[in-house]
Amino acid sequence: MNDRQRFLNCAKFKEIDRLPRWEWAFIDEVASAWLEQGLPEEVLERGSWVDFFKLDKGCGYANSASMAEKVGVNVELMPDFSGHVIEENERSITQISEWGGITKTSKIGVSLPQYLDFGVKNSADFQKYKTRWNPEDPERYPQDWEERKLKWKTRDYPVSIWAYGWYGLLRELMGVEDLSIAFYEDESLIFEIVEFWSDFLIKVYEKALTEVDVDFILFWEDLAFKNGPLLSPTLFKKFILPQYKKVTSNFKKHGMNVFMVDSDGQIDEILPLWIEGGVNVLGPFEVAAGMDIVKVREKYGRDLAIVGGIDKMKIAQGPAAIDKEIERISPLLNSSGYFPTLDHAVPAELSLKNYLYYREKLTKIGG
Repeated sequence: MNDRQRFLNCAKFKEIDRLPRWEWAFIDEVASAWLEQGLPEEVLERGSWVDFFKLDKGCGYANSASMAEKVGVNVELMPDFSGHVIEENERSITQISEWGGITKTSKIGVSLPQYLDFGVKNSADFQKYKTRWNPEDPERYPQDWEERKLKWKTRDYPVSIWAYGWYGLLRELMGVEDLSIAFYEDESLIFEIVEFWSDFLIKVYEKALTEVDVDFILFWEDLAFKNGPLLSPTLFKKFILPQYKKVTSNFKKHGMNVFMVDSDGQIDEILPLWIEGGVNVLGPFEVAAGMDIVKVREKYGRDLAIVGGIDKMKIAQGPAAIDKEIERISPLLNSSGYFPTLDHAVPAELSLKNYLYYREKLTKIGG
């Protein structure tokens, strides 16, 4: 069974020859840390890690084209808003972000930017974004589109499309605080944005889904924090669930039947609504947020294939902790419908030695 067949069968709970060999992602600092621990210099570029760690091609998230090959359609703002520097000194830089907000980024060490403002506060603001999300822009498709189509006709690995989910998009445009208020005080703006995004995705991917046998879509949402979702199930039902149904039903008409969501945090309350909206694969199930994939499987059975759920911090503790963690999720290791991987990106705290032990352990169990 090749990597594409195995992926599709596993996502649909059909027979597989062995468990998929996946990794969700690797944070940037891992490569340099592992180089000091014995990672060969010739595999420092993560594009070669599929072969080095004996992973399935097409696995994982967005680390490199060889790990998660997407069809190459650009769904970002074109052009984005970035480029204008408001203030810069030896410690930080404040500038307009690609999303049209204002960010302050430290020049000392590695850190996430501080968001000082966001780009969309009303419908008039959003009009400026619509012109930058033109689904008919030919630049959205790669120049070598025809060559890619020929290559994919004989591929043995899955290819996918990618999209911001509706909450993920709203959060980037408005920020969590303003968005949370707008759900109650500016419903028309929320409806305008989510309906526009559904229509955009359907139009921009029409050509790809017509001309290529695309295996799945991955929606990026991240709509939860450690203790629960950032919006209530009631708000999800009202604003977002209809959009999932609209897009997944349209894509099904093109033959796609694997719909994956990426969301961190405690998502138990939203899970059944995603399933209702057509989602049938989800990850990475963060253990620190209380997500337990054994309980999720018991509750949803074959309605939801699972990606992840292995506690990355336990794997960082060494062989004894690794053995115990693998034993904890063992009920999922004897059947299809599960893609074993860490519950988020591999952290730099996880040594190369322990990572190799973890991978070898999974390979031995999974066939």
